[in-house]
Amino acid sequence: MIPPEGGTVIVGYSGGADSTALLHILTRLQNDLMIRVHAAHLHHGIRPEADEDVVVCQSVCESLGVPLHVERVDVPRLAQEQGLTIEEAGRQARYAFFERLADELGAVAIATAHTRDDQIETILINLLRGTGPRGLRGMPYQRGRVIRPLLDVSREQTHTYCREQHLPTCFDRTNLDPDQLRYRVRTELLPVLYALSPTFDRHLLRLAQIIENEEAWWDAQIRELLRERDAFTLRIEFLRWLHPAVQRRLLREWLRPHLGTTNLPPFEVLEGIRHAMLAQRPSSWQLSDTVRLVITQEHLQIRRDEPPPTDYAYPVVLGSPLLLPELGMWLEVEVRPCPEDPRTSDRDEAWLCLDTVHGQLIVRNWRHGDRFLPLGMAAGHESLSSIAGAPHGKKVSRIFIDLKIPPAQRRRLPLLCDDAGILWIPGYTIAERARVAPGCTRCLYARLHRNENGSCASDT
Repeated sequence: MIPPEGGTVIVGYSGGADSTALLHILTRLQNDLMIRVHAAHLHHGIRPEADEDVVVCQSVCESLGVPLHVERVDVPRLAQEQGLTIEEAGRQARYAFFERLADELGAVAIATAHTRDDQIETILINLLRGTGPRGLRGMPYQRGRVIRPLLDVSREQTHTYCREQHLPTCFDRTNLDPDQLRYRVRTELLPVLYALSPTFDRHLLRLAQIIENEEAWWDAQIRELLRERDAFTLRIEFLRWLHPAVQRRLLREWLRPHLGTTNLPPFEVLEGIRHAMLAQRPSSWQLSDTVRLVITQEHLQIRRDEPPPTDYAYPVVLGSPLLLPELGMWLEVEVRPCPEDPRTSDRDEAWLCLDTVHGQLIVRNWRHGDRFLPLGMAAGHESLSSIAGAPHGKKVSRIFIDLKIPPAQRRRLPLLCDDAGILWIPGYTIAERARVAPGCTRCLYARLHRNENGSCASDT
């Protein structure tokens, strides 16, 4: 995974046992591999003891004679601004830091310490979140200049290595956060799977290897089909007679240069596009802030920098996914038993009391003059507004400003409404009138699936 002529190699170094073992091993192999190791540590701004982790990393690097590069990022703020989970925001911040440092140092490789256990957990997480074949491959040994030399090594082996080499390590207590899906997979799901099949891990990794080989074959076939095709226009006549499996892959690969791998449409949106194409039904699909896919009777066309969408409104059918072609998103709303705790850590899902819904549920975009009384806003606020002669609640335009939503995106954000007004603003909160109060027996569960969630993309 390292060029034979060697060069600078950056090691993503958190201070944990996995990355400490990797750093120590590569440092010992510097002369054999003709490399110069640099360590990169990202301070996530989450834990108070993270400053102590930096001190430990500095001492280890000094003892090994390895340059240490430290960067600090406010990951919680980044997650809030971009509507991501803490885990995903941290991952994006780390790789952005590693890539910038690699450019600055002219590095030939960025080595991360993902282990065999990480690989198994990642495949299962992809499966739980909804994956295609690519997500079952797990993490590759190499993608670009990012390499994973420990992907065949167990977490137990890295811990043993650090003990034998008397290497100090750090422990990140956020790894014990029960709200993280990875933690629950590690502590709840994996023990059950091993109890059912003690060789479960070997079977899963063998499946990943088979799929990796088959996907490589598919990639070569699809590249050949696209080799002579226009990057911005595809003829429907060329696509419609292909097998559905080829149609999906070809559409995804055609969109990849315009959207990037992590922003490819989720399966439901890709299927909506494919069915509209087969029906030669003219439609327009907003796939990102700047990329729109337009379907005519003869072509699929990529257009950029389209103006914000005009007014749209779609009726909601409970239990049926609702595609929002203007946004490249889809929404699900269904009746469920009320949970004991209706709070959720995911800003794109919500619980509402069904008894408070008036008339037809619809999804529409923001209109000038919209107002909203958010969850937790005191009833007294309403009465003051009424005395002043103003409508109830807060202006939605002011909420968008507070949330730092760019003006160009405000007309795209879907709002769940009923005949009485707005019930839920995804990424923000539900209406006070829709809260799940004691005595509520029927609830609506709503979830918005955004295109930018890489783990749910059609590619994974």
